[in-house]
Amino acid sequence: MALVHLVESDARRTTLVRKGDTVELRLAEIPTTGYRWRWRLPNGLRLIADEHVRPEPGLPGAPGQPGQRRLAFDITDSGEHELTAELVRPWEDTPRRTLSFVLQARVT
Repeated sequence: MALVHLVESDARRTTLVRKGDTVELRLAEIPTTGYRWRWRLPNGLRLIADEHVRPEPGLPGAPGQPGQRRLAFDITDSGEHELTAELVRPWEDTPRRTLSFVLQARVT
């Protein structure tokens, strides 16, 4: 089992993973703008973390400081899984940005 790191530039590409791997996705986010990433996880992925992290953990930050949305999940089933990430304000219907990540999971 491995830890697989994904970033925004991995969107729209197929990433090969194995059933049992853990995937961590980090996307830039400034929560004070109102925009936050929301996810649509397909069956076959089990969420284990969804949090906002500062660029330098442990250091105090000024209000409005950018950071990253960290999503971590386990691959529980083999096959192709498409994870959709939307940057959206909770009170708006249309996302500002939408990213798609395709994971091809194989049994080890």
